[in-house]
Amino acid sequence: MDYPGANVGLIVLPGGAIAVDAPALPADARAWRQQAMDTAGGPILYVVLTDAHPDRLLCAGLLGAPIVTTREAYEQAAGYTDGYWRSVVDGWSRRYPAAARELADTRVALPEIMFSSRITLSKGGSDVTVEQVNGAAPGSAWVYLSDSNVLFAGDTVTTQTHPFVAATPNSEAWLITLRALRRGRSADAVVVPGRGPITAGADTRALSDYLALARRRVRSLQRAGRSRAETTALVAELLSAFPVLDEERDLVQRRVKAGLDRLYDELKAE
Repeated sequence: MDYPGANVGLIVLPGGAIAVDAPALPADARAWRQQAMDTAGGPILYVVLTDAHPDRLLCAGLLGAPIVTTREAYEQAAGYTDGYWRSVVDGWSRRYPAAARELADTRVALPEIMFSSRITLSKGGSDVTVEQVNGAAPGSAWVYLSDSNVLFAGDTVTTQTHPFVAATPNSEAWLITLRALRRGRSADAVVVPGRGPITAGADTRALSDYLALARRRVRSLQRAGRSRAETTALVAELLSAFPVLDEERDLVQRRVKAGLDRLYDELKAE
């Protein structure tokens, strides 16, 4: 579904449905919950979060089901302070003033079911496996449905938009994940990305190229003895890689700069 923030998905089972990620605005979360139950003809059984990005976590509790995520993602979510959440709510309220009152009243629900490596959710008359992967955030996860060859990839795959690099634990491992996705049966998989239009496993080259370019540029900066603050000089080049709406330019510039700073720290530590 097309909601502001992260993409959401639904896996319909005989006894209900599994929601993958959640809308960031309260009214959207309630509407999505109703649509999910109408589509499935039953309740939402679980909410699987593909990472702990606040866009996904903010209103996940409004879907009315146990939240499932990796242990690393849970630990990240549990570490968010009240001040951090106020900044998240303030940011969304500036973008969507009509939702400001509801956002201020929203109480974030932490995940209730955590796993390491993988978990199989059997409730609902069918088995659905959630797997931890090396991706855009600590404890990234995705859901692959082998029968239908559909992958809910979270921010490990984004299309036609700038990826969120600022929280990645290991950008090289993320690139390896993307290369593996372009091989074998997964190359033909229908991929629901964390953000952007649906794609195929084979069509993740643009994201890999972006990450590889960012790593090269940051490494060159370091070799020239330049400081972390000077990654600002790289923002314009990377900004041109994907389309940016005029009203979101400042937001995306900050996203790109935060990602470059993260890569600077990562590569410096190697």
